[in-house]
Amino acid sequence: MQASDLVRLELPATGHYLNILAVCIGEMLSRVDGMSDPQQTIYNIQLAVHEGCTNIVDHAYTDNGGRIAVNLMLDWTPPQIIVELHDNGRSFDPTAIPEPNFDEPQVRGYGLFLMRQIMDEVAYDPQPGHNCWRMVKYL
Repeated sequence: MQASDLVRLELPATGHYLNILAVCIGEMLSRVDGMSDPQQTIYNIQLAVHEGCTNIVDHAYTDNGGRIAVNLMLDWTPPQIIVELHDNGRSFDPTAIPEPNFDEPQVRGYGLFLMRQIMDEVAYDPQPGHNCWRMVKYL
């Protein structure tokens, strides 16, 4: 992977800055040739990453705010985007989160489900004092 294919951002852990990340993802992916349905693919990836960041904002940093360090990487063999979200907030066990019940209306609880449905790979690595989400989408 070339350095030109890696973008690093550090954002305040608040919803007010997530649009900056979405624009960055869109601009990076606009440089990928031959992507199937680029507009929908870009939107879906932005949505999955937004859900991951929203979970960090709402659950990892419930009281004190914090920062989200983001690595966006384009890899070309095979074409893919790799997104890493790093935080120093509270960790959790994603296997303990139930699937949404589509028979019952609910306002919250779709984020992790959406991330897993949209992205080809979703991994969460909680470490003492540091958590990392890693999401991969083949393009």
